[in-house]
Amino acid sequence: MQDVFFVRFHEITLLIYLLSISCYFYDFFKKNHKIRMVGFYTLGIVWLCQTISLSLYINSIHAVPLGSVFDVFYFLNWLILSISIVISVVKQLDFSIFLFNTIGFIVMAIHTFRPNESFIRHAEFNVNHELLIIHVSLAIISYALFSLAFVNGALYILQYRNLKQKHFDQKYFRIGSVFSLEKIMFYSTLIGLIILIIGVILGAQWGFQTIGFKILLDPKVISSIIIMICYVAYIIIRTKRLVNPLNYVLFNMLIYMLSMFNLLFISHFPNFFG
Repeated sequence: MQDVFFVRFHEITLLIYLLSISCYFYDFFKKNHKIRMVGFYTLGIVWLCQTISLSLYINSIHAVPLGSVFDVFYFLNWLILSISIVISVVKQLDFSIFLFNTIGFIVMAIHTFRPNESFIRHAEFNVNHELLIIHVSLAIISYALFSLAFVNGALYILQYRNLKQKHFDQKYFRIGSVFSLEKIMFYSTLIGLIILIIGVILGAQWGFQTIGFKILLDPKVISSIIIMICYVAYIIIRTKRLVNPLNYVLFNMLIYMLSMFNLLFISHFPNFFG
């Protein structure tokens, strides 16, 4: 996606995205229905622009844009936007939408202002098999759900602090209860983990067929398995209630940050896919 048209198109879309996030941020503090609606409609415009951009790119290369970590970021952001719009229609969770799309904005900015060509070539990976395409696609979907879990975890901590300090203003009631936030976090993580496990199984099947057991030495594979194990540990800890809820919420958020580190940096290590 290095064509000048796509670059300019993404930059304009990014500005509209910033406007949308700013509207949600303003509405949270000032509670302005008109501003919130502007935020929602501009979010819809951003989703439409990204859908058009993805469609044009897929049509031009006749393939799913999963050739590099930067393309993965763009697809991830499209998923974040899609989930945000669905949530906005189904249930009013304005501050969740704001934080969720703050992550999306950062991801899109990384894609738009990507590094030089040599770095991109170093970050590319060969996605030319159906199993591998499905594996990467499922992994991206799981990252989107983990992002939603992270956002609700952050809001849980905010509400937990409000409860401790007995700070009950209108913002407190608009964010939601700690119970509902933790519940959304858990189920987002659980669904994301199931999707990730399916993706890992399909990726392993492709890897053993085409590369052999040396694929287990690839840094991306090792880090992904570690992250998956950590999320499984979170599910067990949360289900068994082994620790205080605040602790496993923090644990979930830490795993997410490790997963984003994995996506941002480990994915650039030399690998067996080239």
